[in-house]
Amino acid sequence: MPQFPSREWMDQFCTELVAQPDANEAAGVLDGVYRFVIEPSGPLADHHAYDVEIRPDADATVPRVGLLAGDDAQPRLVLTATYERWRQLITGQLDVGMAVMLRRLKVAGDLSPLIGGLSSTKPLMEALGAVDSQWLPE
Repeated sequence: MPQFPSREWMDQFCTELVAQPDANEAAGVLDGVYRFVIEPSGPLADHHAYDVEIRPDADATVPRVGLLAGDDAQPRLVLTATYERWRQLITGQLDVGMAVMLRRLKVAGDLSPLIGGLSSTKPLMEALGAVDSQWLPE
């Protein structure tokens, strides 16, 4: 069980996203790099940022999803929240739409994937919740 946040946790998230039934269709809409930023709060003392590339595969039903290394990525969208807010999103205690409206989740960049097709973000949110997560001790 990977600890959140970590590269292992993000790798597991990528695996869960690929396993979603509508993953390749969603990847067609989400096509790009997404930066997940976890700001310190509660037991988390350090800032974390992870770039996840989501690409549809025209010849298959499985998208290409993976964690990028380095800082050269140009993210299509940056999602920023505190550790506590991410925990609420991952455990289903906070809806992503509500989190954005209440400014609990900061979103910067190309908002068309969120605005144009919230249904396309469903596999993303389901993958977040599917990772069997270990949380930092309080």
